Amino acid sequence: MPGPETPVDIEELLNESGGCGRYQILLTLIIHFSKFIVCFTQLFMVFGGATPKWRCIEGMSENATLLTNGTDEESCYVTVNGVSKQCEVFSFNDDMNTAVSQFSLVCGREWISSTITSIQMAGIFVGNIACGQVADLIGRKKPFFGAILTLVVLNIGTAFSVSWVMFAVFRFLLGVAMGFQLTVQYNLVAEFTLAKWRTWVVAIPSWAIESSVFGLVCWALKDLFWIHIVTAAVGCPFLFTYWFVPESFRWYIGHDKTDKAKKIVSRIAEFNGKGPPKSIELIGGGQLMDKKDRTYHFLDLFRDRTIRLYTCLLIFVWISLGLTGYGIQFGVPKLSGNLFVNMFVLGLASSPVQFICIWLQNRLGRKKTTWLFYGLGAVAAFVVATAGRFPDGNGKDWTTNVFAIIALTLVYAVWSPIQTFTMELYPTVVRNLGYGTQNTMARIGAIIGPQLVYLETMFEGSLYWISGTVAVIAMFLIIPIPETSRMHLADKIVPITDELLPSTREKAQGVELTTEKEITHM
Repeated sequence: MPGPETPVDIEELLNESGGCGRYQILLTLIIHFSKFIVCFTQLFMVFGGATPKWRCIEGMSENATLLTNGTDEESCYVTVNGVSKQCEVFSFNDDMNTAVSQFSLVCGREWISSTITSIQMAGIFVGNIACGQVADLIGRKKPFFGAILTLVVLNIGTAFSVSWVMFAVFRFLLGVAMGFQLTVQYNLVAEFTLAKWRTWVVAIPSWAIESSVFGLVCWALKDLFWIHIVTAAVGCPFLFTYWFVPESFRWYIGHDKTDKAKKIVSRIAEFNGKGPPKSIELIGGGQLMDKKDRTYHFLDLFRDRTIRLYTCLLIFVWISLGLTGYGIQFGVPKLSGNLFVNMFVLGLASSPVQFICIWLQNRLGRKKTTWLFYGLGAVAAFVVATAGRFPDGNGKDWTTNVFAIIALTLVYAVWSPIQTFTMELYPTVVRNLGYGTQNTMARIGAIIGPQLVYLETMFEGSLYWISGTVAVIAMFLIIPIPETSRMHLADKIVPITDELLPSTREKAQGVELTTEKEITHM
């Protein structure tokens, strides 16, 4: 795992190239704003799963009677010619057109909406698995832009879905594309950033801002078709940044392609108004390099005992992020009050909390920040679960809404330190593979999350009892993992064997593992 130094002092190289200069700032903005299309696509089912007011219109004539106990709203049964039957034809209020109204997902078909959401998350799961390997084989850049292009095309296709099955297939494919983009995005920007700035570039609350904007877009359009078209349009401008965003020079170093790495570093220095870095010629020199470029695979995350331990512990932590975050997020339509206001407030509340989280990560470290926000989020979730036992009324609705928003805001904040934490633990040659694997684990939780929303309709409070409990367990699981806030990123995994010279062995430990001395001082 990462240590205090690496064979090539990348930090020194970045400092000589301008540190956190114009190039890094512009690259960070491009990466974060490109998430607009991902955020809109992923959160669509918060709107798409909402149910407008509806009524049965099957057999509506002088010989048809609705079985509604005095109201013609939302009845699943109709009596035609004296025979009671389940309604199959519905009319929905035209105040908004969601997937539920488009495909009549009511009266025994409610499960389809939550299942479509889980299918979308399963697609992200597949995309995470594929991209973790692909991005470590061919680099970060091509998968990143390929995902954005795919999202543009598929969102347009989704807008023209004629059945819920067709819609579900498109949501799965969109999920795969999102999995690619989400896996590679942070690695692409973090690998160009100094350690002291890495938290800031990763933890900028762009997702919170984008989710608030998405709430406004849904409020303005209120239509499945046009929301997908706008989502596609949002992604188009970022395709033209392909000629500015470089391949990761760390990836080139990790794969022994030093000439290409030197060209990128020189380009960065020039853009930042600096001359050629003095240490640029040291790239490739004095490193423990393989004689030929080695391909790393999933099993490399489990060969070394330290990496294996951290990988296994983080697997549950990431599952907990997906389960709690997406479970509560997709439960927003079930909250009382206006759907669009709830969506907007959720994003709005997350932004300042994210900035606080950034500051705390550098002040307290990644682990303590995770403990703080996950602990408070679990308490808020338990409050919502307990409120379910209150008598119906405004007090119950107010308590549920406020603390559900607080719980989700705090859980969202946990993503930032865990993402940074995970990237700093893995060396460059397996960083995307490791980060992609953990992101994949989050999608397992995200697949389960929407089903907890459906469970909540049958057992009130179950979503929040489960979410809070899972968060507490995750807090304990990160205890054995060392703090990474003051470590340099490692580039290679170097086997530590008795055949290595003592000086070389010490250097290898600096690349791959956290030494016992470091652990005792954390």
